Amino acid sequence: MKFQRPALILISTFVVVLVANGLNAGLSKGKFSTNFPAVVCPPTPAKMTTAVSLPSTKTQLRKTGTKSLAFVPSQTLRYMQAKAPVIIDSQGSTPIVWQIRKGVWAGATICSSLQNEQWFVGGTADVTSKGKILIVNSGLSSAIVDLQIWNEIGAQPTKPITLEANSYRELGLDSLAPGSREIVIRAITRSGRVTSYLLDERGRGLKALGGDIVNFSPKATKEIYIPAVPHTVRKVGKKSEELTHSLRLLVPGELDARVTVKISSTDGIFIPSGFENKIVKAGSVVSLPLRPNLAKSKFGLHISSDEPLVASVYSQTFAEKKTDFIWSTSAPELVPMSLATSGLSPQLVFIGDAINLDIELLLDKGKRKVVKVRGDEIATVKIPDGVRSITFINVAKGIYGAGLIAAKSGYGYFPLAPGSVLTKSSVPLSNIRVLTP
Repeated sequence: MKFQRPALILISTFVVVLVANGLNAGLSKGKFSTNFPAVVCPPTPAKMTTAVSLPSTKTQLRKTGTKSLAFVPSQTLRYMQAKAPVIIDSQGSTPIVWQIRKGVWAGATICSSLQNEQWFVGGTADVTSKGKILIVNSGLSSAIVDLQIWNEIGAQPTKPITLEANSYRELGLDSLAPGSREIVIRAITRSGRVTSYLLDERGRGLKALGGDIVNFSPKATKEIYIPAVPHTVRKVGKKSEELTHSLRLLVPGELDARVTVKISSTDGIFIPSGFENKIVKAGSVVSLPLRPNLAKSKFGLHISSDEPLVASVYSQTFAEKKTDFIWSTSAPELVPMSLATSGLSPQLVFIGDAINLDIELLLDKGKRKVVKVRGDEIATVKIPDGVRSITFINVAKGIYGAGLIAAKSGYGYFPLAPGSVLTKSSVPLSNIRVLTP
């Protein structure tokens, strides 16, 4: 009896500790909330038209710059956006934007969620420039964005930009780097919920020279894939003329880079003359003429370097009896994802060693159809009219893709990339520790 009471107390304490730990583990098991962040579409500059493809008439959206923060149903599959950009809760289906200046030029892009870093490889700030960078702060607090700029000479002074909450700004490219023929812009978000877009529009006097939306790249890398470059052969009288391409490169670091460019086409893979182990100077924007000598077709590029760099291809185009130009930019490795294509019928171009994926088409009447895509090095698929959305499924590794849209107003390009990715956050749960001080 002398030792019985202390033993009972010890055993009771041990049991209580075990029960408490078990209860704590049971109540705090990993429970998470998952959702797709809302995406932001670019604003509509003066005398332009913007159409946003949506996956459903029930897709929730709201305008920026208004007092109301409530989301409302779109009630349409193709939203005609006014001047202010819209924020769309598309639940993982990325909307495609088709923006035109009627009869002059057209461009395409995707609506994206907030971005901490964006590289825009394209545009000019010389006397022909009418281009703009469009910065949207969809957050409820003020934002600060640093615009780092490079031209053919070198790095230019950084431009800090401040935006009020729930607002956007348009800045002329000629005001950022006056007189520059070739520019690259890196937008770094210091605070706020910011997404930026770049329009490259050109004219000489009253003559329009075309335009395009320059899609962004998320970072500088040593391996770059540009999946879709339209190559146009135009008849001039009795002769055939190949429209030109220009490869724009920037090595933002301090060391020069050795760069090799491979072209993937229906004629096979080859390295253009002068593009194997080519030395590219660091710190300034370089444009190299690209002459693939191909029949009328589409081709893709794989750029490899021993130093991180960014790149894009400028191409003259002629489609639907309309002269325009287009910027083909880098694309990330393709992953299972969905794109809203209402009102559009893009041609998709894929590059990779072995192309193997399926595309599920959601038709306007609710029917579904699966298209199998197979090929070596390069493959193309034409999305027919009347498709509400496309979903990439059973995607093999090492595939990169982009879309091309040809219309009467011009030519557009967009990368096959998700506008937002699924995020996961832990849900607070009751814990045994809340019962004790």
